[in-house]
Amino acid sequence: MEHTHEVEWRQLTLGHLSRNKFWGEDPDTQYHSVVASSTLLRDGDTNILVDPTLPVEEMEKRLRRLCGLGREDIDIIFATHFHTDHRLDAEKYPNAKLYMSPESIQEIADVRREGGRMAEIFLNGAVFDFKAAPSQLTPGVSVQPLPGHTRGLSGLVFTSGGKRVLLAGDTIMNREFFKAREGYFIDASQEKTAASMNWAAQHVDIIVPGHGDWFFVGDETAALSWRKLNLCAGEEETVVLVQAGEENILINPALSGHLLREALFDARGLDPSQITQVICLRDDARHTLDLPVMKNARYYLPGWMMTEERQGRFEAWETAAEMPLEIVQTGENAVCMFESGGRKIAVACSGCEEQALRGADVAVLGKDVRIF
Repeated sequence: MEHTHEVEWRQLTLGHLSRNKFWGEDPDTQYHSVVASSTLLRDGDTNILVDPTLPVEEMEKRLRRLCGLGREDIDIIFATHFHTDHRLDAEKYPNAKLYMSPESIQEIADVRREGGRMAEIFLNGAVFDFKAAPSQLTPGVSVQPLPGHTRGLSGLVFTSGGKRVLLAGDTIMNREFFKAREGYFIDASQEKTAASMNWAAQHVDIIVPGHGDWFFVGDETAALSWRKLNLCAGEEETVVLVQAGEENILINPALSGHLLREALFDARGLDPSQITQVICLRDDARHTLDLPVMKNARYYLPGWMMTEERQGRFEAWETAAEMPLEIVQTGENAVCMFESGGRKIAVACSGCEEQALRGADVAVLGKDVRIF
């Protein structure tokens, strides 16, 4: 069914895996905490919370901070599959209908009947309060079977900003798994996972994976990759990590040392000492947090911001012509531009003039992310 109207969406968590084989991590060892990608959809007056992964108190804080909503404002909770990290405390949203795909409901019954380790790990909590979702969850949001990680896993498809968006759950763990067309080490069928990924590659523009940041279909093969390290509200600023070859480039260092360390490790398996370049869009305390923790990096400022007292601490960006990024001046502000997968990405601080974003496919502007 073709969608006739658009749906708003907002990330609530930047999911990450407990272990990632593409970073050389052992599948038998847990390196990271487990956080799924939770998303809020708004279709007209209906608020849909997809894959709640944090305790309800923390999830509500994010809902209020990022969306201005409380737990009582959630109308529907949709879990892409029955694993606990995708339905945590779902029964504690007082006005929400709880849905999974009909196939997941049947899978729950099968796992419960069979018992054993799978039932012990994955059937804790109020999983049996979930009902079978209709194929059209709301007028603009459809349920799409994506078997692989589990037999009944289903994602959600909708249109936003003229783009087809897929909330994929764990059949697509993150961009690296999608590129390899491989499933996680816990996977019901690697063959079905690859087939579901191939469907996504042909039918949608943007994928929100089960445990990672969203990405454009096609970006997974780009030589330069990027992702956000935090989700922001209020006066916070977004930090962006760009990876190109051996370069790990941090744009807009607005996370304090311990938060940066955690974000880098969970997002890409990196330590701050592995950052090679840091691009500061402004030279003030808010945008140059804890530079010394990136002890092996070179620090850059746009050339027009350089003064005599800044020399020695920073290098002028014009001296870094070999790097795959461009700095554009707009008034007193700087915009960092680069291409990934044939799309132009712009990263700026809040307060940057709108005209500086012309021609960008994605703009990370302070706390906001805009897809054009």
